[in-house]
Amino acid sequence: MLLGVMSDSHDNMENVVKALNIFRERGVNYIVHLGDIVSPFIARKMVELKWGNLYVSAVYGNNDGDKILLRKIFEKAGWKIDYGPRIEEISGRRIFLMHGYNGIEFTKKIAYSIAREKDIDLVLYGHTHQKDQISINDTLVVNPGEVYGSLYGEASIAIIDLEKLRVEFISI
Repeated sequence: MLLGVMSDSHDNMENVVKALNIFRERGVNYIVHLGDIVSPFIARKMVELKWGNLYVSAVYGNNDGDKILLRKIFEKAGWKIDYGPRIEEISGRRIFLMHGYNGIEFTKKIAYSIAREKDIDLVLYGHTHQKDQISINDTLVVNPGEVYGSLYGEASIAIIDLEKLRVEFISI
């Protein structure tokens, strides 16, 4: 199973559409959004572009505004958005989901610490807007970078093969 991973959209409608189109073209039917969707109109666009049996699971980020309306939009689509951190089981893998806290180094420290616990297959985090991939104690840690694309000059997403635990970063 292929898992689409995106984070830090920050209302960049054009890049959200590009990311979803890439996921659709690549046969991704499960997407994780790691926070900072920001406005409900982005969530509405995600629902509008929904295909087949697409499922989206998201955690709130520190910049997400109207959390109540975001939740209503997600629930109406049959999707999930909630506070993180949390663990989800996806295709037999235990996956830790979080946005992030404080600065880059603190967020990475939390993600890496969770990976050392050994009962998680995959740690996914956002917030830093920087791509990251590292293996710690056979646990894969991934940050897909930012969909926004303006903070560090590159918009990116990730696709993870959950069977092989292999990551592909894609610039959008």
